[in-house]
Amino acid sequence: MKKVLTKCAVLLAALGITLAVGFAVRAETEASAETVTESQTETRLESTGESLTETGAESAVESQTEQKTESGTETETAAAAEKHAILPRPGIVPEGVSVNGMDLAGKTYEDAEKQIEQFVKETLAGKITLTIGDDKKVIPFADFDMQASDHDFGEEIRKIGNEGTLISQYTQLADVREKKAAYEVTFSYDEEKLKEELTEAAESFNADVKEASLVRHSGEFILTESAVGRKVDVDKTVSEAEKALAEGWDHQSVTIEVTAEETQPEHTTEELAVIKDKLGSYSTEYWGSSDNRIANIANGARLIDETILYPGETFSFLKHVEPFSGANGYYEATGYAGGKVVPSIGGGICQVSTTLYNAVLRAELEVTQRSCHGLTVSYVPLAADATVSEGSVDFQFKNNLKDPIYIEAYTYEGSIYVSIYGKEYRSSSRSLDFVSVTDSVDPPGEEVVTEDPELPADYEEVTQWEHDGYTASLYKNVYENGSLVDTVWVNTSTYYSSPRYVTRGTGASESESESGDESESQGEGSDLDEEMAADLEAADYE
Repeated sequence: MKKVLTKCAVLLAALGITLAVGFAVRAETEASAETVTESQTETRLESTGESLTETGAESAVESQTEQKTESGTETETAAAAEKHAILPRPGIVPEGVSVNGMDLAGKTYEDAEKQIEQFVKETLAGKITLTIGDDKKVIPFADFDMQASDHDFGEEIRKIGNEGTLISQYTQLADVREKKAAYEVTFSYDEEKLKEELTEAAESFNADVKEASLVRHSGEFILTESAVGRKVDVDKTVSEAEKALAEGWDHQSVTIEVTAEETQPEHTTEELAVIKDKLGSYSTEYWGSSDNRIANIANGARLIDETILYPGETFSFLKHVEPFSGANGYYEATGYAGGKVVPSIGGGICQVSTTLYNAVLRAELEVTQRSCHGLTVSYVPLAADATVSEGSVDFQFKNNLKDPIYIEAYTYEGSIYVSIYGKEYRSSSRSLDFVSVTDSVDPPGEEVVTEDPELPADYEEVTQWEHDGYTASLYKNVYENGSLVDTVWVNTSTYYSSPRYVTRGTGASESESESGDESESQGEGSDLDEEMAADLEAADYE
């Protein structure tokens, strides 16, 4: 009886007073059983007639063995009870309590509440970061009204194992320990605001494709870099964000790699960066031309300046300078039409195309369309000109190189200058010159006289001076280290001759004094005619 009660005392001390009743019942039961066993043993000893001495000896051995066994059992039982003890600890969160996966066991109630508050604060301070390449856009959770649910779990946690009977407290602690008490702070946000913020942020990544550009100012190239165009998939971005904040969210900030469709530039910075070398250049003079003709030359140079021609592309002069109208910057000046010199809008534009032609020849680009004037011009040698006529005759050439080329054209102090830049592909020992060779001359025919009866008989005016006709060829000489290594035929051109055109009066003669006045007037008119003719010599449209 005493040994059994000792066991109960050890267990009660370890497991707590909540098990006292159960162990008391067990003790009484074991005591009754032991009494019955002792009575039966005494009866059996008396009936068998065994000696008292033997019985005493055996009883002593059994008593010693039983004491050793009982001693070991008591120690093991006490240790097990202490290991599995579930006892209330005042002011401490019991084992098994967590909030959003944070284990709060063993913390004071105050520390647990602080940890919960800190978790909520850090979560609400989070953000969504949209990224695309090196660009990013940040949207704080607060911008779409992220909020936490009621998270005052302190009172509820304090009640665990601290209310009801001892058995009830034990049951609560055991349940929490085994089944866990997992609390959850939930978060919500304004879905419409989220979509608005994401849409605005995502669309800020959109960009138009930018082609690389190149200009030359004050002798220096200015290169503007190309840029890839992109169009963000806004709907997919919104969907990804909503999915990230849905079930399974770890309450951390969210990063989303934005999906976008990219448009590559047709031409890149790297393509234009190779344009550094002058491949060919040429200039012509326009001294003595009228102001209108000078203005037309300057306007034509402006319209072809800063042109970039990529490999395989063909340059059309007319496409760059048409239409020949006042709205496009042109004035009326003299030009050729039908073998005659006549006033025309855009007169002088052929000096621009001719200067460009000679720069192209020196850059050794491929000329695909070129025509000579009907009459000769004074600003280049024979066969070195290139005429144009609106809607019909064009000057064209092709960039037959592996890299793009750049055209620079401008006027300065009575001359027009055209240069072609690119990447030099020829040997530095190579040089060129061009030679014009006259193959034949066709003198002008007899002068063409127009009689005017409204004018006095002694009146005469030259309306157009005569022009010789020519057949001429242009050749390119190629030198290596100063030695001629090749002569290449470029073109053969034919210019028509043109007679002198004169207007004469056939009217009646007047008095001598009147005749003297008329002669003076005629002389002045002749001087003006000669000035106009000189201007016409330098002015061409065709």
